Amino acid sequence: MNQEKANVLIIGSGVAGLTTALFLNKAGIKCEVFEGSPSEKETGAGFVLAPNGVNVLDSLGLTTELNKYSYPIGKESTYNTDNEEIMSIVASGNKLFNNQLVTIQRHKLIKILLDKANAVGIPVHYNKKLVDLNQEHRGVKAFFADGSSEQGALLVGADGIHSKTREITYPTIKPIYSGFYGIHGISSSSLINMEMDTEAKTYIDFDNYIGVFISKSSSSPTNDLLWQFIGKSERKIPATSLELADRSYIKDWLLKQTKDWNNPFREILRNTEVILPRSIYELENMNHWYHGRVVFVGDALHATNPLPGIGASWALEDGMYLAKMLKEHGYRDAFHYYENDRKPMVELFKNASDNGLNELLESIETMRTVYGNQIDW
Repeated sequence: MNQEKANVLIIGSGVAGLTTALFLNKAGIKCEVFEGSPSEKETGAGFVLAPNGVNVLDSLGLTTELNKYSYPIGKESTYNTDNEEIMSIVASGNKLFNNQLVTIQRHKLIKILLDKANAVGIPVHYNKKLVDLNQEHRGVKAFFADGSSEQGALLVGADGIHSKTREITYPTIKPIYSGFYGIHGISSSSLINMEMDTEAKTYIDFDNYIGVFISKSSSSPTNDLLWQFIGKSERKIPATSLELADRSYIKDWLLKQTKDWNNPFREILRNTEVILPRSIYELENMNHWYHGRVVFVGDALHATNPLPGIGASWALEDGMYLAKMLKEHGYRDAFHYYENDRKPMVELFKNASDNGLNELLESIETMRTVYGNQIDW
């Protein structure tokens, strides 16, 4: 790609958007980021980063920052509601995880990426909500809700599961309710009578199709516990009873659902102030990851079941590999190779996880391939 003339417009300043911008900058390709929100907010709870995601941050020279703001997972254990261990995977020293499995709060990962973007001079524009785009012979033009517009050589849709970029480009591809809801929380280990150390714990209620994942996300005893509760609901729970509901209502509702649990989660829940509920949506596999001069990364492209904990790492990888291809090829070939090289692996893993955690765990070679993927810049 002709780096001197290119100007890539990136829609969305989340993990995928900022990572794409940083690697484009690293490749010498001019880019700008456009975010619909008025400013960067401390939204979302957190992520598990697998070795493939850690590798991307290392390639950006951000290992020190990652170690500062994240927490290692040495072991993942699954328990029943009576706190009896069902199974465990030792991550430390396990070739599957390559000794690199960490938990990090979302706003801290965004801070790491945004600080780096500011340091290298990448423009990040806020209050730029995309409303339309127009592909032209020599570029693409983005139109924003404030009446402004921007011309670029290419446009990257990094605007999440409810992507406006995708809605405009592929109007028939819409988010699909997955049949599950998720509730994230942040609590403090100093308030809990529970030893966590580097063990991440999952409690599953097989009779009621609910479960929760709990892990430390920093060495501090304050606001360091991340938890993610997932439940099954064939019919989508109305927003007034979930996303828009009072947080005390959500807490009481979860306490009722887990009233027979004999494990530490209820104590953690009682001591949780930050609660973030949402319905979980998925995307069908997209036939093409690009159209003309528009290409997609992250959840705008392949939002998937959150149980395997791979979404954030995929967002990081997407940005790195797309920029790598644009560094080495013209945009037509770059988009083709980006899709051709990543799509089969992503869809194989996504299909296995959509069919259930048991099938995913049985596909150990698939897990090893995905978690252990290492992109060479």
